[in-house]
This record gives sequence, structure tokens and C-alpha cells, in this order.
Amino acid sequence: MRILGWMAVLAAMSGWSAWFVICNVYEFSLPLDPWALAFGWLITLVACVQSLRSAHRRAWGWGLCGLASCFGMYLLLVHRGLGHGAALAVLVVVALGVFALTMKVARRSRVQAP
Repeated sequence: MRILGWMAVLAAMSGWSAWFVICNVYEFSLPLDPWALAFGWLITLVACVQSLRSAHRRAWGWGLCGLASCFGMYLLLVHRGLGHGAALAVLVVVALGVFALTMKVARRSRVQAP
């Protein structure tokens, strides 16, 4: 499950980075917020490191898939006309919530394991 999570988050971040270049460099569409992209890469890096350190592959696999869906939700909100500040706030809150929930599930399963 962890490999599926890694592939999902890698595909999401690669697509987001490519769309960032298309929108900001080639001015194809409205420019995207560079802080949101930096936050996305930062939380992806932290989550991937945590998934490598943890023995709970299933929990972190679902967590990485959840982060990938957060990134897709952010891009959908931006391109549907929600302001960059509000979309960034939603991204930060939801991504940190997914990360915290995944850590909680991983810790709970570690405590319950014999």
C-alpha cells in the first residue's frame, strides 16, 4: 500500500509542478501561488520520510493517497475561481489534518500491536 501511496503523491506533485510551469512561465492560465507549491513539496517530503521510518505501511499508504487528493482539490478550487488565499488556507488545513490523522492511526496501531 505504501508503494501505491508513493506513486499517487509523486504523480500529483509532478502534475502540479508541470501545471505550475505552464501557468506561470508560459502564462497559459492564471498564475499559481508558489507558496502553495512549496508547501505541497514540503509536506510531501515530510510524509514520505515518515512513511519510510514507520512500520505501518498501510496507514502511510492511505495517508499519502490522501495528500495526493488534497493537492488535486487545491488545483480544482483555484481553477474554479476560489481566491488563492482561501484555497491555500483550505490546502494547509486539510493536508495537515490528513497528516495528523495518519500519524494518529499509525501510533494507535503501534500501541495495540502485541
